[in-house]
Amino acid sequence: MKTRIIFIGYFVFVLLISSLKTYSCTTFCLADNNQVVYGRNFDFEISSGFIVNNRKNLMKYALLSTEENILQWTSRYGSITFNQVGMEFPYGGMNEKGLVIAQMYLSRTRYPNMDNRKAISCLQWIQYQLDVSATVNDVLKSDSTIRISNEIPVGIHFLVSDKSGKSVTIEFINGKMVYRFDNNLPIPLLSNNTYDESFDYLKQFDGFGGKETIKWTNINDFEWTDNNTLNTNKLFATAAKNMIKKNDSITLIDKAFGVLESVTIKNHTQWSIVFDITNMKIYFKNNQHCEIVSLDFRNFIFNSNADVKMLDIQSAKADKINEQFMLYSTDRNREYTLKATIPLIESGFIPEIPLEAIEIQVQYPETFQVVTQ
Repeated sequence: MKTRIIFIGYFVFVLLISSLKTYSCTTFCLADNNQVVYGRNFDFEISSGFIVNNRKNLMKYALLSTEENILQWTSRYGSITFNQVGMEFPYGGMNEKGLVIAQMYLSRTRYPNMDNRKAISCLQWIQYQLDVSATVNDVLKSDSTIRISNEIPVGIHFLVSDKSGKSVTIEFINGKMVYRFDNNLPIPLLSNNTYDESFDYLKQFDGFGGKETIKWTNINDFEWTDNNTLNTNKLFATAAKNMIKKNDSITLIDKAFGVLESVTIKNHTQWSIVFDITNMKIYFKNNQHCEIVSLDFRNFIFNSNADVKMLDIQSAKADKINEQFMLYSTDRNREYTLKATIPLIESGFIPEIPLEAIEIQVQYPETFQVVTQ
């Protein structure tokens, strides 16, 4: 139990760094009559990260203290995720049913208090949903049986989209899930303020209910201030303006990358992703090579006995991408976990972390059991 509590402290510190900078992640969904795509910018100080295929038919459990009513589950669907602080703790990804989830920091988040529902940590909640949910409705229904534990009080919120084109924003405010979808989600876009705060700002502009003109087309057109809320709202408006811009001469994938480019922060947007939900492909750019790399779900096997493969996000190049994947190993998981935490320690942003605590997270995937069908 003591070791798990140490782990929780470590996890909080790693995520807490997100709140110390004004950089704003961005997620959105675009759809036309033929295609649904989901865009995501990851803005952070640390650039390291990896892509991994997650297998189905594995029994897992939430990594929390023993005081919690810990959730256990069996993965039904395979997924491909983008991770930084270790396997099974993704920042976002897509499963083989076309469900996409990504997280962004939100300071106002307050998770539910302990009750009779099973508990899970915030990043594991993403993996859980990719493991068991096929649609946005599945994700929303899970709130009746599971909750994100407030043992780890670092706030994030989520944009979730599925193959039908339905999207939902999910936030936890004052201990309750708050969600927006259908008519309550005028534009499927999210950054680092609550959806309501962001859209209230957007409503003053032409095209969104107001008369003002959005004078900037990318974030380089306005000056950053000490007001983080205003910075994020301007970024939200910039993305929204580019989302509704008509251009029939480009593909929806290109349009999504255009929106991402309009809110890219030099040296701090570490990767940009477009999930082609309709065609089950993933396109991404890192900040090292700036070329679009593509992944096709048809090239991955998600059975419980399949190889788990990892791809370094920053070294990935477009040519012969499948040959760049490496077999998963505990040592590689440890390498990436340390690569994300050591710079934070050395910079003084977080205190020294016991290796025992880090090792719990590193070894966690070794605890899974195969469930025979």
